Amino acid sequence: MKRLLKQRKAGEISLMDEEIYAKISLRVNATVGIVVRDECEKLRKEADKAMNEAAEAKKEAISANEQNKILTKLKDVETEYKVTRHYLEKFLNTLGCNLSEFNMDKDFEESNEEYNNEEVKMTRK
Repeated sequence: MKRLLKQRKAGEISLMDEEIYAKISLRVNATVGIVVRDECEKLRKEADKAMNEAAEAKKEAISANEQNKILTKLKDVETEYKVTRHYLEKFLNTLGCNLSEFNMDKDFEESNEEYNNEEVKMTRK
């Protein structure tokens, strides 16, 4: 503004005060517009990144929740197995037999392996 006023005083330009103000306002508004646009773009990118991170965190939380449900079911099955085995041992002891005589641990491992193989076949279909 000072430069334009000096130029007018020196007779280099013949702009009125309002015209000088308007010219400076246009430059300031253009500069502010560029700064605001750039800041908006930066904020938009940050928001997009935050949304992507939130979506990924949600997927991970869902996966962890599903895994937790599976682990809970496995613990329940393990507890049922232990209780069943305990009562079977008691029952066999009343009959004068010992559970170890039946070699059930080996049978259990074999049947568990068969079950796992069947599960793999079913998931491939």
